[in-house]
Amino acid sequence: MTLDNSTTTTTVTRPSTAASVGLLCARIPLGLYFIFASAAKLKMGISTFAAQTMPVATKMLPQHLAEMFLNALPWVELSVGILLIIGLLTRVTAAVMVLMLISFTMIYFVGPLPKLPLPFNPNFVFLGTALALMLCGPGWLSLDGLIFRPRRRLIVTEEINQRPAGL
Repeated sequence: MTLDNSTTTTTVTRPSTAASVGLLCARIPLGLYFIFASAAKLKMGISTFAAQTMPVATKMLPQHLAEMFLNALPWVELSVGILLIIGLLTRVTAAVMVLMLISFTMIYFVGPLPKLPLPFNPNFVFLGTALALMLCGPGWLSLDGLIFRPRRRLIVTEEINQRPAGL
């Protein structure tokens, strides 16, 4: 196989400003939703929240897993809300949010929670937003965009020298 002289161009593109602003506008309300939900649980008291929610949670999980989930939930909500707003580890954070929103939605349909007079559960809207952020990333208006920003266009020129016969 003979290699010719060739030029390889690697272009790393940066998301457009409009897309980055749009992703920021999606990150902020979703992050605030999780922060406010966490604050309400922390204000109520974690043990009170866990005791009130335990009958519904044990329909989906064994007792010991439900206790761990409910005790960790306010702190995880607070953490992912803050990380999402600042745009750090956004895809991982959004994936955790997706899993949490699926669990919230499942409990909504299983538990004795009051049904809202809406055509569907609002968690589906939050789930769609979290999925979009997980798949699209944070845009460049984020800590991820600052830390992992695309580099300049790189042009690599490579000259291949033919080996002399016999080597």
